[in-house]
Amino acid sequence: MTKKILFFFPENPFSNRAGNITRARMTLTVLKKLGYDIDLVGVGEIYKHLNDTTEIDKSIVDNLFLLKQKPPKIKTSSDYWKYKISKFYKKPNPYNNSLTDFAKKEFKNIFNKKKYDIIVINYEFWTGLIDQDTMKNTFKVIDTHDWITLNEFYKNKSLDIGKRFNEEINNLAKFDRVITISEDEHLVFKKFLGEKVINIPPSFPSKFEKKNLNKKYDLIFVGSENIFNIKSIQWFFAYVYPLFSENINIIIIGRICKHVEKREGVQLVEFAESLDEYYNQSKLAICPMLEGTGIKIKVIEALSYGLPVVGTERAIDGFPSKVSNGCLVSDNPQLFKDKIMSLLQDESYYQDIKIRAEEYFKNNFSEEKAIEKWKKLLIYE
Repeated sequence: MTKKILFFFPENPFSNRAGNITRARMTLTVLKKLGYDIDLVGVGEIYKHLNDTTEIDKSIVDNLFLLKQKPPKIKTSSDYWKYKISKFYKKPNPYNNSLTDFAKKEFKNIFNKKKYDIIVINYEFWTGLIDQDTMKNTFKVIDTHDWITLNEFYKNKSLDIGKRFNEEINNLAKFDRVITISEDEHLVFKKFLGEKVINIPPSFPSKFEKKNLNKKYDLIFVGSENIFNIKSIQWFFAYVYPLFSENINIIIIGRICKHVEKREGVQLVEFAESLDEYYNQSKLAICPMLEGTGIKIKVIEALSYGLPVVGTERAIDGFPSKVSNGCLVSDNPQLFKDKIMSLLQDESYYQDIKIRAEEYFKNNFSEEKAIEKWKKLLIYE
């Protein structure tokens, strides 16, 4: 009998909006290729806030369920009155105000209808969806995506780090397997949680192009409008872009475009159904990240097309190797610009770095590697 997975991800993983979305979709694709039946659970209010549709790829996901954060306003409903009364004495979750008791009850009800073999929860701050009594015999997996304590510290420097990290570790300990996507975070969590921590970096099908010198764009940057992307692209245009003496063509894709001024030689595309055309028409990718945790999915995606990447040191966070990986890094604006120009002006050097990018991708981030790791992880009987 085919085993059933209940996969929780708060947003629509088929929305093509950001790197975390892409990763969730690729994970679902891998699990389907391993032969599982998959039901997807999201959060209705988050779908509404992000204008996500309820369209899913039926070749990957069988059913979509959306959790409600609060019961319908029906005055004869016991759920409604429990919710109203609890607001007077119960504080909302300080790290996730969408995780309400009613949402937990909804998730439990979905689980009870089918008794799934495996539950996959994305993000540590949704651990509360797990009901330890009802789901005690179910194999539970948490995909961390990020070291959440560090991520929250970047956004709030007054965070009580010890308290938050203690909660993060306690939450992760409730699962049978803990997935990290960054080698750096893998090493941290493994010290506390042991062998249950498995590193599975983001994966993509390889889309390497043969040698093509006639590229439309010199540089490509893909990003959502999170605070880390905003800071990085503002740094690039403030300190690196003015250093170019010759004209270069840049394509910027994603909601980050809302935070970029129009400039000569810079094309802005706020949404693209597919990135294939843009990556195939670009010579190299940039990732000038200044902050943020975890591996940068935009870097892995660029490598999957065989593009060299020029980035800051943050661009290769979580990489197993910091050298010979197809990325040139510097936090110095002048050196950042020089590395870009060395690739654009020296075709022999460009091809050398491109080969390194392709080899590094194949050895670390290919879809085949991810399938191998997930298959091993889910052998638990």
